[in-house]
Amino acid sequence: MSRVLVTGANGFIGSNLCRWLLERGWQVDALVRGSSDLHFLEGLEVRLIRGDLRRADLIDVPAGTTHVIHAAALVSDQAGDDECSRNIYDATLGLVRRLWSTGAPLRRFVYISTALTLGQDGRGISEDRPGRSVLYVPYVRHKVRTESVLRDLRARRGLPTVILRPGDVFGPNDRITCAQVLQSCERGMPLIAGRGRWHFGYCHVDNLCRAAELALTVPGIEGRSYTVTNGVLPTWGEFFRALQDGVGVRQKLYVPVAAARLLSGVLRAVAAVLPRAKVSLNPYRIRRATTETTYDISRTIAELGYVPDDDLERQFAGILAWYRKEKACGWLA
Repeated sequence: MSRVLVTGANGFIGSNLCRWLLERGWQVDALVRGSSDLHFLEGLEVRLIRGDLRRADLIDVPAGTTHVIHAAALVSDQAGDDECSRNIYDATLGLVRRLWSTGAPLRRFVYISTALTLGQDGRGISEDRPGRSVLYVPYVRHKVRTESVLRDLRARRGLPTVILRPGDVFGPNDRITCAQVLQSCERGMPLIAGRGRWHFGYCHVDNLCRAAELALTVPGIEGRSYTVTNGVLPTWGEFFRALQDGVGVRQKLYVPVAAARLLSGVLRAVAAVLPRAKVSLNPYRIRRATTETTYDISRTIAELGYVPDDDLERQFAGILAWYRKEKACGWLA
């Protein structure tokens, strides 16, 4: 069986990758911090590797590591420049240096980036047809920077890297977005601005896992980048209504887009004056939910043989089932 090292293995994307790969016959080494909550990995036959990417030089990389999926990273549209640099760019470069220092015979290094490196606010966004730049967000800026250094290392030193750029990833184990959205649903918060008619780059986590396995195995694609979303995309309204229906809530108040943008501006001003204030709404998030943003995945389909699963009803139901289980077990506050 082939072995693969998955970084960030206890997180949303990492834990789903571990499950997916194990089910398909891979042996999985799971890199986790010593203090990590590991309950997403319970019942999975992974070999735990304790280590911190901020001290990558101390990570005990398993001998003979040939395949790596680097899924660990800070994911935040509110984190500052220094934090993003340390936890995205520096962490990735440190991992690559550590792999090389151990003499690992790498055959594939798959990096999980983001489709936002191509921009937003457009239909069929691609490298040839980029959307509106999102480089004002430090998270995106340092993803772009990291992609650039990986391509350079491929050209200069033969790093067998493949970059995946997922859209908006949702699915079970997503505490950052899905859990918070569902908690907001239960509180009756109006999530849909306008009527939510805009499509977005929805990517169920299983589709990202499917693409990641292909990125590990398809020959001759080193140095290339691939965008990953579902093939059939919902609107924000369809997505939010499915989650609202799942917790028995129906939105009655629809906030006009102009009002939502005004409110987000006010909250941004509050956050500037009161840095400790917890602000969940900002102009970037409002723009994401009130503009059409879709990505071209035709090259991913053609070159990787990627065939997305577009059963949205089942995917939304899976998110809700996970959320209910997490609440019942006391894992969500």
